[in-house]
Amino acid sequence: MADPVAWYDANAETISACYEEAAADDVQSWMLDLLPTAPATILDVGAGSGRDAAWLAAKSYEVIAVEPSANMRAAAARLHPEAKVHWISDTLPALGAVTRSGLSFDLILLSAVWMHVPAGDRPRAFRKLINLLKPGGLIAITLRHGPAEPERAIHPVSLAEVEALVRNHGALLSAAVKQKTNSVEGAFVGLR
Repeated sequence: MADPVAWYDANAETISACYEEAAADDVQSWMLDLLPTAPATILDVGAGSGRDAAWLAAKSYEVIAVEPSANMRAAAARLHPEAKVHWISDTLPALGAVTRSGLSFDLILLSAVWMHVPAGDRPRAFRKLINLLKPGGLIAITLRHGPAEPERAIHPVSLAEVEALVRNHGALLSAAVKQKTNSVEGAFVGLR
């Protein structure tokens, strides 16, 4: 199986520039009305170029950004030096460093990340995410649909699968929103 971290390390500059071409206000507009009241603590899993983490920090949130690619973290620091973001090297499904930190979160964002988690690891990953939420917290997941890209370890995803994980973990699907393109949809998961 391909290692997505190695791929992102090798392509960090190109990918970061590509991510930064899209404004966070546009990419994350689907969840604006569902963001917690600031100040709140947000975990951005797979934070990539730091675009969304910096955007959230500018809205007065405390942001912990998880990114397993050292080169992507370095690019994010160069692109967003003013952002008050705490970076952690960690990865799904374990999120061991985040779990050991003892922190819990009002919102956990996974923007175009879920497709990198193999289907067999998703129940464990979802359980870890649910356990990191504060009572009443939310998980925002965007799902990338499109062709598999083995070199990037991109796996098929579906909203139906996320809905099943939500039910199996006693959570409530607060919203499922189709983005402007047919290749991305969002799911907002809230605990009961």
